[in-house]
Amino acid sequence: MPNQEAIRGLIEQLGDPSRSNQALLALLLKGNEGARALAGFLLSSRPTCVPEARLLAVEGLNILKSPEALSALVSVASRQLGEISDPVVRLAEETVASRAALALADFPSPRAREALLKLLEGKPLVGVAEAFAKSWDLRAIPRLVSWLEDDFAADAANRAIGICGRMAFTALVNSLGEKHTQSGCETGMSQRRRARILGLLADILRGDEVHLIEPALEDPVEIVRLNAALAVLSKGNAAQKERAFEVVLSLLDLSDRALRGDAEELLLEHFSIGHQLIDREIERRDRAGESAEEFFPRESTLGVLLRIRKKGQLTLEERR
Repeated sequence: MPNQEAIRGLIEQLGDPSRSNQALLALLLKGNEGARALAGFLLSSRPTCVPEARLLAVEGLNILKSPEALSALVSVASRQLGEISDPVVRLAEETVASRAALALADFPSPRAREALLKLLEGKPLVGVAEAFAKSWDLRAIPRLVSWLEDDFAADAANRAIGICGRMAFTALVNSLGEKHTQSGCETGMSQRRRARILGLLADILRGDEVHLIEPALEDPVEIVRLNAALAVLSKGNAAQKERAFEVVLSLLDLSDRALRGDAEELLLEHFSIGHQLIDREIERRDRAGESAEEFFPRESTLGVLLRIRKKGQLTLEERR
């Protein structure tokens, strides 16, 4: 009984920032008894907007790795977060669920791996994607590719897919051709997924596969065109690279400052491929009367082209 009272006291201290770390250490030293206590706390305590105590319990269970720890982590990671009505509490508990999912990657048990695969069928969680980045599984690739559509989990999913390399190629190409629409228009999330796919393909694409993504150079979505050009400039033949360079040139007329900046960097990086195209475009705009001195509402495209040419020529001279 005294020992049980001491454990209950340590569990209560998890919610006290001044004593929580010492309490967790003391629970870890109790081994399986501490694991049972942490698992019981994690399963019985209600989610709150201050999740630190529950996060510490997840951390402790991940260290102890007992059967009770695995069961508790699977249960928390699998929680139906939509049932939590308070959005603040729901967001806090999503952090707990995500951390629990990530912890499952450290368990050697097949049950942990199957639980992670099951979690791929639910709401995208950063921790689930990060778990597959730590210990990848080919069965996860198609679902992780679909998670590129979720802005919160996309970066983690991107890293996990990138680790799979060429093994993710087919799933990426298949998803690239999918457009999810609403009211007859492709959704922004679908557009960003396709752009992220092209970014991944730029690293794993082979020269004889460039034709598979060439149609994306004519895509109506600017970021898709830009990332398609990035991939083609990286792996295409001379004719394909020249076409991609022309696509990037056209993006300099966009009003989106970030995209214009990315386009400028890409043109500079591949200046040796298209310096003649830049010269030709500068001459065309000069004849049309475009001014290089305009900066409102944005810098003129001619001014950007002149800067690219100047920097590109200096780079070429340095390489000689």
